[in-house]
Amino acid sequence: MDTFWMTLRVAVSLGVVLALMWVLHRRATKGGLGAAKARGRRSAAVEVVGRHGIGGKASVVVVDVEGERLVLGVSEQSVSLLRSGPTPAPELTIVTGPVVLPTEPRTPAPATTADRFRAELERQEHATTGLPADMPAERATDAVTGTTATPLPMRPRGSARRPARAVVPTAQQLQGSVLSADTWRQAAAALRGRRAG
Repeated sequence: MDTFWMTLRVAVSLGVVLALMWVLHRRATKGGLGAAKARGRRSAAVEVVGRHGIGGKASVVVVDVEGERLVLGVSEQSVSLLRSGPTPAPELTIVTGPVVLPTEPRTPAPATTADRFRAELERQEHATTGLPADMPAERATDAVTGTTATPLPMRPRGSARRPARAVVPTAQQLQGSVLSADTWRQAAAALRGRRAG
């Protein structure tokens, strides 16, 4: 019977301790103990607008705090107020109608020598084929079949067609090179000669 009462007392004590912890937790999170700190943090919203290093560990920082703009000088030892004033209001424009963006008249870029050469070449091609100058030669239609001629795609040269063959250098080409077996034999013989002598 003693073990029953002992177990009951331990269970009730544990329940009281857990209930007390729960009540304290609720009060701390809802507004009792930590509310003053949280309210203080929320009321003074600090926004860093810009920062510029001056030299070493010194810098100038522009900060907005509760509608006031502060210019602070920050060094390793201290923070000092350089200037303060009201926060400038953001410039807002209310648009009530259609917006027409200003455009500059486009002036044609001066033709380069390559552009002039290309234009002259096309003019000569059109003169020899009898096509109008404004029609590109690629879109010319065949008079007999009535089909449009389109240029064929070009295949890239090199490895796309066939793999390149590996070139194995000859012994004469490798002579005196680090890759030559004779060079390594001579180096080993020189090392052996130093050890023996």
